[in-house]
Amino acid sequence: MRFTALVVLACCALVSRAASASARHLRFSTANGPVHVYIPDGYERAHAGTIIYVHGFFANVDQAWQRYHLADQFEASGLDALFIACEAPTSGDDPVAWPSLADLLSAVREHLGEPLPPGQIIAVGHSGAHITLKLWLDEPQLDTVVLLDALYGEVAEFTAWLEQSGNHRLIDVGGGETRAWTEQLHARFPESVVLDGVPAHLERMRSARIVYIRADVDHMDVIEGGVVLPRVLRALRLPRTRAPKD
Repeated sequence: MRFTALVVLACCALVSRAASASARHLRFSTANGPVHVYIPDGYERAHAGTIIYVHGFFANVDQAWQRYHLADQFEASGLDALFIACEAPTSGDDPVAWPSLADLLSAVREHLGEPLPPGQIIAVGHSGAHITLKLWLDEPQLDTVVLLDALYGEVAEFTAWLEQSGNHRLIDVGGGETRAWTEQLHARFPESVVLDGVPAHLERMRSARIVYIRADVDHMDVIEGGVVLPRVLRALRLPRTRAPKD
């Protein structure tokens, strides 16, 4: 067990160094599972936001961090934000590791030993992450949700969340797995900006409150391909530390 943990930590450190020579990566253990925190080069806490990534099924957070090169994908967005990846169910039988977003942010704050950035708080989830994300919709600090082929029937919940506040923002990537529900949800919001495919310059969508992207890649390529996540992140209303990479 000790050897396995050391291997995981070494791999995570290599991923961080690959993403940016002067970026910082922290992995810490909690009673709710490991948490990864990535701080990009050029990070300015006074202006930054917070992005929480929630993985889908068939991979735990350590596997997702390494397998999907999450630090590199975040770096490619060029955003100034604290990037967090937390543990989540690996199957429909698993309990939700972090039912409270506030508890997760508190744990990160404690381990960093400093306040979190004052900017927007954004939750990003792929596939089975919907099990966790739907529990966070009642938390007032949540500004934006990004669904990466992750809407599996929670149309009523996300409709209510969007109607609750004009400041709530949704960026929804609907693929083959979720198309029936994504079409149903966005039909309720005529103001949704609908895009076919994932354009390279999604930063142009920063002014849109609801963005619906009909993905032209398959379910796992949404996160494994290394293209969709950085592009979608550019549509967030966050400052940049550097030019994005495509």
